[in-house]
Amino acid sequence: ICVMGDQSSGKSSVLEALSGIPFPRGTGLVTRCPIRIVMKRAEKWSAIVSTSLNPHPHSVANIAELSATIDKLMNDLCVGVSTFSTESVIIELVSPDACDLTVVDLPGIIRTVTAGQNITVIEQVNRLIKSFLMDKRTIILAVIPANQDIATVDILERAQGVDPKGERTIGVMTKTDLIGPGNEDEVLSVVNNIRKPLALGYVMLRNRSQRDIMDKISTTQARENELAFFATHPVFRSCSNKLYGVNQLSKKLTNLLVCRIKLELAPMKATVERSLVEVRSELRALPASYGEAKTATDRQKLLVSTVQEYVRHLTDAIRGEYSGRVLVKHASLRLFTKVLKKFDQFKAKVGQTAPKFDDSSFVTQLASQIEQLRGRELPGFMSSQAFYLCMSQYVDLWNGPMRALVEDVRAVTLEVCTELAQVLLAQFPGMRDALRVEIESILEKMSSEAHKQLLQVIAREQDPFTLNDYLEQRVNKIRFDRFSQAVDQCFEEIKSPVSKWPELKEEIFTGMRDWYRSTHCVSAQASAQDMSGIMEAYWQLAAKRFVDGVCMLTDQQLLNRLPVAVQDVMYRVIRDDTHLQRLFAESSELVGRRQELEQRRDRLLQASAKLTGVSPPPLPSTNPSPSPAISSSGPSAVGGGGGRMKESLSSNTSTSSITNATNTASTMSFSVPMGEHGLGLVLVTDTDPLSSRSSSVVVKGFRALPDGALNPSKAAGLQAGDKIVAINGTTPADSNEAITLMKRSKGLIRLEIIRS
Repeated sequence: ICVMGDQSSGKSSVLEALSGIPFPRGTGLVTRCPIRIVMKRAEKWSAIVSTSLNPHPHSVANIAELSATIDKLMNDLCVGVSTFSTESVIIELVSPDACDLTVVDLPGIIRTVTAGQNITVIEQVNRLIKSFLMDKRTIILAVIPANQDIATVDILERAQGVDPKGERTIGVMTKTDLIGPGNEDEVLSVVNNIRKPLALGYVMLRNRSQRDIMDKISTTQARENELAFFATHPVFRSCSNKLYGVNQLSKKLTNLLVCRIKLELAPMKATVERSLVEVRSELRALPASYGEAKTATDRQKLLVSTVQEYVRHLTDAIRGEYSGRVLVKHASLRLFTKVLKKFDQFKAKVGQTAPKFDDSSFVTQLASQIEQLRGRELPGFMSSQAFYLCMSQYVDLWNGPMRALVEDVRAVTLEVCTELAQVLLAQFPGMRDALRVEIESILEKMSSEAHKQLLQVIAREQDPFTLNDYLEQRVNKIRFDRFSQAVDQCFEEIKSPVSKWPELKEEIFTGMRDWYRSTHCVSAQASAQDMSGIMEAYWQLAAKRFVDGVCMLTDQQLLNRLPVAVQDVMYRVIRDDTHLQRLFAESSELVGRRQELEQRRDRLLQASAKLTGVSPPPLPSTNPSPSPAISSSGPSAVGGGGGRMKESLSSNTSTSSITNATNTASTMSFSVPMGEHGLGLVLVTDTDPLSSRSSSVVVKGFRALPDGALNPSKAAGLQAGDKIVAINGTTPADSNEAITLMKRSKGLIRLEIIRS
């Protein structure tokens, strides 16, 4: 409820009448900052005062001290900012005469500045008033001096601009004792809602005057004087008593506030539910908590569980099995996909080293090498020395791409391993750093070993050998292709017409004879021409064999051995508790963020429980429909113990009466007593593996009770497969949150379920 109006319109007097606190009076900018009064009715008077800048409260003993404290704090807030401040003075008042309201007194609307005031104060005050006016939850208490023409009242125009239907505006007529003779009828036309009507109407007040204050008239006496004034006034006594007096104003404000609160409950419920969805989503986005590790044994168990989890995901990434939630969500962790790209690049680089076997310059160069390497072989026989020497030189060109492949695979593996540690172990920076150091060392050693073995592959390929039929087939194909090309070329070069067969035959014979001499006669050029075909076929065979062998060896040496090596090296520190403490020192930033979100979630859950029974409007869907593929998480037991996904809680042994509520369609409601052993339920969370969004909390079964006691949930009629949609009116996000809600409850717990 905000008190608004022009300067010196009587706003502070209205606030004084409602609260009993004497506020500073005068002309000009008397209220120089917002004053918020939180009033509660009680027998004993007390008050504390604070400011929005300094929430530390000041306790006051009486009304006089309270008034002086307000004036002092207002002066403190306004120092250095001319004569105005947007910061607030906050008063928490408990009084037998107070009504249960919270009221804000705002500075009056300024039209012109006075000496010593900054011209910017007009805009500052207007901006402050507008911020309250625009808030749809603000009830506007428009203060209007009765001795002023209502047509000139600015606050009513401003209120109508933001509240055209008048659903949250009440007019208050002040200074009714200062109306000039003959002007009472004008005031009556306003208060009777004839002139300038408001949906909620007007209330007339006669507040304490300065003379009353000097005569020390109490607020109680002032209220009696007010009623007597209107009851005996020659004009106003004809009015309904509901149109005047601070008591009527208090009732009207209280009733309006209750109505406004009821109207706001449904949107408030919707806001709470939206906020819960956001908080839960952000919590799920945080790395999963592995729980506290307070003892050496706890830390040893934590090391085993975290390393196993890490190695499991790393193995899946290496094997290319991406069905797990983490690898589905984080495409950058799909290691084998990245390695395959490196293999393709390596294959392309090897292919780029191939000589141009069909080029004439290659054949000429090869013929020269054959001549230089000629030994005791007879003319017409192929020089095996030339073949072996050339192939050795060509294979040697593969060494560069091979080394680059090993380094590329090592780098991308380290990158993925580091990111995987960040995803799974974000709360343990020490563990992440240790994993990176160890994996970097492991990969360095494995790379060195892989290089040694790959050099042996190079050495084997430099000594040509094969039993593969591909070579024979490829050589024959190359020779046939060359013969076919020579025939085509002969026919393209003939000049004789087809009708002159002898001349045509002679041209073809001459062309083919020249080709045969250059390729099959006993000469270095002919030998080089034939050897180039054999060399091309063997190079292609050897290159395919080399690419496959290098990729397989790299996969085996750098990838497949890595998970076991990581596990072995991390387990070496399992008995070094000092080291384990460093590894599992949690990130303070992440811990703080999780605690902040959990506390906010708990507050929202409490708010949601308070708003039970309020039906919010349907929320727009913010997530896509869940995938039909549903997986079920591990079971959680409902009862008195903590822990992550534990079945450590047993059911209630109480035999209190259990009421089965009405059954509407497939929705049912049960009331089950919470005893020292809990409800005896075993719960699971059905989740969508692609989005990790909770779907529902399902009853998996019932726990056996000590000494064969009756299970209260089973006795109430719950069945395995029932979906729990609400606990005491609050919808749980998952089984862990359902347990939390149940543990906080006492007595009977109301469960709403859907039974298929």
